Amino acid sequence: MDTWMMIGNLIGTVAFAVSGAMTGLRKKMDMLGVIVLGLTTAVGGGIVRDLMLGITPPSIFSDPLSVTAAAVTAALFFVPAVRRRLMKTRRAYELTLLWSDSLGLGIFTVIGAQTACRVLPDGSWFTVAFLGTLTGVGGGVLRDVMAGDLPYIFHKHIYACAALAGALVWEIVRRLWSEEAALLLGGGVVILIRLLAAHYRWSLPKAKADEFID
Repeated sequence: MDTWMMIGNLIGTVAFAVSGAMTGLRKKMDMLGVIVLGLTTAVGGGIVRDLMLGITPPSIFSDPLSVTAAAVTAALFFVPAVRRRLMKTRRAYELTLLWSDSLGLGIFTVIGAQTACRVLPDGSWFTVAFLGTLTGVGGGVLRDVMAGDLPYIFHKHIYACAALAGALVWEIVRRLWSEEAALLLGGGVVILIRLLAAHYRWSLPKAKADEFID
């Protein structure tokens, strides 16, 4: 189980590093900015989760492999040949960002729920689902804030709701079946919802400025 979590964590780290690096490229940041944004996206959610669980220092500081993988991945995306290929068309950029962001979200949501359950074995389903969701979306929120954007989860497609659904599926399947099945099904639900939401343009209702009365 720990081996699968380690592999999943590494895949999620690389996926979120890609997401952060591509946002940095879109913002025309220098190499350091792209690397920092990629690293923040990859480890930010886990750091916030660990701090809320009282894990100090956060576990990422004893995991040089993940930090190195995130930094190297982000740096590779700054290579001119790679950068030109990804930024050649808007569709190539958006598809790469969608798949990397969805994969990272799915993996880190269920890993976050798993971590919360281990630290708080008597924790409620709400606590586990909340911390799983926070782990999944935390890095993306920090990425958008650092890039000067309105956080993606607040205005476009189904994002935090997808993470919450996956965390709840993880909790249900863990109780009825096994943790291994919970990781696969919970993460799969998150990724599926994200891809469907992007394809069909699903979004939550939004407030309109003209609805407000002075």
